[in-house]
Amino acid sequence: MPGARVGGAIIDGLAVSVVPKIPIDRLLHLLSEVADPYGWLEPDEAVAAAATVEDAVAALFVRACQQTFRRGLLRSYRRTRQDLAYVRGKILIPQTVRRVAPVPVAVESDVFDEDNLENSILRSALQLVRTSPIVSDRTRVGAHRQWREIRHVAQLRDPLEASARVVWTRQNMAYEQAIRLARIILASGSISPDDGALGIPGFVLNMPQVIEQWVRTRLRRAWSLDNVAMRDSWKRQLWLDEGRRVELQPDLGVYRGGGWLFIGDVKYKILASSGARRDDVYQLNAYLTATGVNDGALVYAGNAGRDETLIIGDRRIHVVSVDLSAPEAGIQLTTKLSHLRP
Repeated sequence: MPGARVGGAIIDGLAVSVVPKIPIDRLLHLLSEVADPYGWLEPDEAVAAAATVEDAVAALFVRACQQTFRRGLLRSYRRTRQDLAYVRGKILIPQTVRRVAPVPVAVESDVFDEDNLENSILRSALQLVRTSPIVSDRTRVGAHRQWREIRHVAQLRDPLEASARVVWTRQNMAYEQAIRLARIILASGSISPDDGALGIPGFVLNMPQVIEQWVRTRLRRAWSLDNVAMRDSWKRQLWLDEGRRVELQPDLGVYRGGGWLFIGDVKYKILASSGARRDDVYQLNAYLTATGVNDGALVYAGNAGRDETLIIGDRRIHVVSVDLSAPEAGIQLTTKLSHLRP
């Protein structure tokens, strides 16, 4: 069973596609909001014509690259070391004096060109799409055309890890939507069975991670927060015990002014008629205990269930559900959590 992953793979020559619980067009809308919360990313007919999840996501990424490159390739300064027949920049004395011939001269200088981290990340993601047997020929051709624009930039050993190092400034903000979708492409791994058996290589999405990022994106915009106050990851920032042996990583958190202001967790699950699952409640209660926050949100993204508030001592756990199939899912989310705005 694929678990919470959707997408495609080829097994012994047979193409297998795992569809999500929600319509593909709704999934694309959620991904568009993650990549560009202000709605500037315009899907084209290739995206609309995609029949599978993997092809739709890849086509959306290609479209983002088209719109990004149309504004012009990002150029930036980088420090390089070269052997030149002339002096440019700083001469590297130790390397130069060891040579018998007067030229070339070892120099270190700043170069202003397209060979930067952002373009290298997009190159890696486009390379995956243009060589993928899972996506349509139309999408592969589109990816190849965009890849040719930046094929001259350096390759990265670990592009997914490198994408986490991107710092957004006014110079590279035009690349944000494409980079965010590139992260989804680069993170696509194998269809791993729940029993831990060997995974099947393919082009798949981890739906819980996608939905968590969508919730964060919607709340950041509604609450006027940046990705410093509400981070994508709180790894190595929160522990349950004083000895820092039990690490906690809430899906949602707002930390500002030296203290925690909001804590929440996102579940890509159906909210049962009986209410929230006990292990989910225990998990959020641990987050509240560690942060000292009295009100927390437990978001079930999947269907429209029965919302409730659980009181545990002086803490309140607000259980809310969001129907991802509804066009107004984002409005549902922000409205139900508006009273918890930090």
